Amino acid sequence: MGSASVIVPSVEGGQRLRRLLDSLAGQGPGHETIVVDNGSAQGAVSGACDGHPEVEVVRLDRNAGFSRAVNIAARRAAGDALVLLNDDCVCDPGFVEAITEPLDPAGGVVMAAGVMRDGRDAALIDSAGMELDGTLLGFDYLNGEELSRLDGPVPDPVGPSGTAAAYDRGAFADAAGFDERLFAYWEDVDLALRLRSMGGRCALARAARGTHAHSATFGSGSRRKNYLMGFGRGYVLRKWGVLRSPGRLGATIARDGVVCLGQAVLDRNLAGVRGRVRGYRSATRTEPFPNDAVTEDAPGPVVNLRRRATRRARLRR
Repeated sequence: MGSASVIVPSVEGGQRLRRLLDSLAGQGPGHETIVVDNGSAQGAVSGACDGHPEVEVVRLDRNAGFSRAVNIAARRAAGDALVLLNDDCVCDPGFVEAITEPLDPAGGVVMAAGVMRDGRDAALIDSAGMELDGTLLGFDYLNGEELSRLDGPVPDPVGPSGTAAAYDRGAFADAAGFDERLFAYWEDVDLALRLRSMGGRCALARAARGTHAHSATFGSGSRRKNYLMGFGRGYVLRKWGVLRSPGRLGATIARDGVVCLGQAVLDRNLAGVRGRVRGYRSATRTEPFPNDAVTEDAPGPVVNLRRRATRRARLRR
């Protein structure tokens, strides 16, 4: 699909950003790369971009959050497609072309999800987009599955994860980009739901592969990450009318209870509870419940908790 603009927000820069930029430099022509320095200390992000004169650096004087950083870069982008990458990813050759290839706005495909391998076990999938259960609780699509699963037929995900995503630039603009009230986490869920409500679909770009060092920015299980994820969850619950949708209140309380209990046990903090309360209070219901976005066979909270515990153990090892 035409040209592409790769957008990479970064707070810390360093070696992990250099590795990503090195992997993008070998992708060939046909794309631009915009790195957003999200208020890094002592110009760490700009320093990591040294040696890559092809990269445009947009400097912000403070950490404006993932959503706002991407929106700022998207307004500067010249490509037909927007490719979003976390700075803790490394892309395989041909990634940019492969993740934008399925985009077909005339045919309704305005999103594409890349496939990120687990940073600790290259035989496993970390994320191939997202799936949502009946309460809109999000899960990394195909997380923990063998990479060989992609050799057979696999349904498309509900939407891409912000870790490795491609969007048609026109559709992204029509949807007004990410909701900037979501500082980080759940902004990709909200945007996928809005694009779907506008008639858009997501395709799995199974040939677009890379490796992801999970939670390298905030730290897996940290108070900050659990709070931000809880805030996004509470915000989406209210914005999309989950608790007022028939038959979903009890399931939501039960499933979020399992998640928060798991964080209390595994992470020894209840920041996710506080985040949910504040996120819910910050939102206004503006959207009808998206029945068509529910993944019928999405894993339940116990299965998801087991997945997260397994991934956490690999990260600690």
